Amino acid sequence: MIRSHIARALVTVVSCALSGCTWTLITAADAAGSLVQAGFSVASGYSSPTSVTGAPAALRSVCIELNRNVATGDFVPVLQVALQRRGVISTVYNPGTSPPGCEALLVYSATTRWDKHAFSSEPMSYLSAIDLTLVRQGQILVTARYDTNGLSIDRFASARQKLDALVDRMVVSRTQ
Repeated sequence: MIRSHIARALVTVVSCALSGCTWTLITAADAAGSLVQAGFSVASGYSSPTSVTGAPAALRSVCIELNRNVATGDFVPVLQVALQRRGVISTVYNPGTSPPGCEALLVYSATTRWDKHAFSSEPMSYLSAIDLTLVRQGQILVTARYDTNGLSIDRFASARQKLDALVDRMVVSRTQ
């Protein structure tokens, strides 16, 4: 009985101490936190190249030199799909065995890192740097680089989003 009186008194004191202004501040802080979380969520769905050198190339086909140092298993298939979406056919080959008749060669490298998503305690891997270079007859046509430097909020974007953004700036789409 005494405990319930103490609890009621405590609730009354806290209620009186928290004026309408205080509740407004608490609500505003909660809304700001939700907005920040939503911003991180939206930003992780987009990606943009860090730098592109050269004009987009008009190509029908590309030979992709396999880089066994890239640990991301879906990298090459995602790259091929990005090219295919723009009407460019691709063939993968082992280093030193370039197929005859390649219109252009595509050489790539990529680095992965581990970090935690905002508001998460579980670390996950992400593509932190991607370099793509298109070469035709020994001449570099265009290069593109994506690099998070560990700070970019789009670092957790998918390989597809990152590669689409790079390929989009490197190749003239033939599907329009």
